[in-house]
This record gives sequence, structure tokens and C-alpha cells, in this order.
Amino acid sequence: MDTATPLSNLTKVYGKNVMVSRVNGYNIIHLDNPTDEQIRQRMKEVLDGQIDDDLEDDCPLCHEMKGKPCDIVYYKQ
Repeated sequence: MDTATPLSNLTKVYGKNVMVSRVNGYNIIHLDNPTDEQIRQRMKEVLDGQIDDDLEDDCPLCHEMKGKPCDIVYYKQ
């Protein structure tokens, strides 16, 4: 199984204080200062398989990524 980016590489990109949740091979990167409840909901979405459900049907890159763990990044709005 492919795995998400190693944590040591994430700190190089997002800084040493980056908040990351690792779930089922995915890195959920929280750059938006989420609440504990938001983090739990994001983790639940990964556990429930909703991440692959959100990919676009007509997107070739999305089809390639489907079922392969990757990094999920939540940015500040």
C-alpha cells in the first residue's frame, strides 16, 4: 500500500509545529486551527471512507488517487 508523506517531510514544508493526524495511512494536515470536534470529524470521514467518495468522477487524477492514501490539507480560510 502506498503511504502518505513521512512526518519528517511535512515539518519541512509546513513547519515544526504542524498539527497532523495520521489515520489509515492518510495524513490530515490541520493548518486552520480546528477544534477538537472538527479534528474528530475529519478523522471519522477518513475511517468511514468518505475521502474517496469526495473525488470527482470525471477527473483522471482523482481516479488515479482513489484508494491510495495521500495528504489531506485543511487551509485557513
